[in-house]
Amino acid sequence: MSASINTILIIGGSRGIGAAFAERFHAMGKTVIITGRSEDKLKQMTPKMTGLRYYTMDMTRLGELGKDISHLFHSFPDIDTVWINGGIQHPADIKDAASSTDNDVVDEITTNVTAPMIIARHVVPLLVAKKTETTIMVTGSGLGFMPVGNLSPVYCATKSAIHSYCVGIRQALKSTSVNVIEIVPPFVATQLADGLGDLAKHVQAMPLADFVEDSFKVLDGTAAKEIREVAPGTAGPRVAVWRDSIGKAMAERGLGD
Repeated sequence: MSASINTILIIGGSRGIGAAFAERFHAMGKTVIITGRSEDKLKQMTPKMTGLRYYTMDMTRLGELGKDISHLFHSFPDIDTVWINGGIQHPADIKDAASSTDNDVVDEITTNVTAPMIIARHVVPLLVAKKTETTIMVTGSGLGFMPVGNLSPVYCATKSAIHSYCVGIRQALKSTSVNVIEIVPPFVATQLADGLGDLAKHVQAMPLADFVEDSFKVLDGTAAKEIREVAPGTAGPRVAVWRDSIGKAMAERGLGD
């Protein structure tokens, strides 16, 4: 799949998994465009990657997302792959209202669900119009397949929504040349994990370098149209259970994705 990529837009590429993938794609000679909220963080990545392009973009500004996507595709008309990767996680205890706020819930749903769906709504028609093979990738989570409610129930629910959305748009795009790939991380050692505090001590995080390496074994070795989910580490068995149960039932009903 990687060989078919020429120009990739990574929405949420200034740190963590997004930044690591950006470096990998850049090292492969791809044209890489990254976005993020902080221009300073985006600028800090440019010395490492000659020719890296960046654009400051806040996923929570829902009313601006359509304009952002239009600007990016106008500025970089050769984009053939878009990865919607931004996300946040607020640890919360449902038994204790003081452990989170109403705004935390809204913020998590906005960033993890509403924004990616709005972005995809604007991106997909532009990819379809190219009439050549293109790909949209969206970041889910192993927690979307098997929630851990005492960790972050809202986050788990948002990632379940992302998985369902990916399945749905893949069905809708079956007659087109647009591929839909869900990137499904397990618990990975990134800034997201750092925000979990003591909770993170009870689970062994997958090193970021290992996650990238295992992900690219799939991306490099498989045609994009054959990939549904990229699920390294502990995320793999969770995805397999879904594929062998609900996924199988869908295929039997002619709803294969």
